[in-house]
Amino acid sequence: MTDIVTGQIVRVRSRQYLVEEVVSKPSPEQDTKVSLSCLEDDALGESLEVLWEREIDAKIVGATSWDSIANRGFDNPRLFSAYLHTLRWNCVTSTDAKLFQAPYRAGIEVKAYQLETTA
Repeated sequence: MTDIVTGQIVRVRSRQYLVEEVVSKPSPEQDTKVSLSCLEDDALGESLEVLWEREIDAKIVGATSWDSIANRGFDNPRLFSAYLHTLRWNCVTSTDAKLFQAPYRAGIEVKAYQLETTA
């Protein structure tokens, strides 16, 4: 079995889940029970329990390049401020101008590759 631990994000049954609990195998011939919480917008928070080794498409969502971004250090404060202000200007909602929301209840997940420049 892959080393699955609480707090990881996994893909099971074509959906992303947060691992909430991992119950180790009682014996080598038995399977690992994993409790999951759905991260998809239309089923947010719905729980699912699976036997990890029995799931056909189960996989741990690989580490992104966040570590490489963190190793580069922080952005120039002026550049980051400009970026942040751009987000605020483009994401004003009718309910609260200071609240960052996505239209149509879509979830927003900033990916590491969106913050990296390509040469």
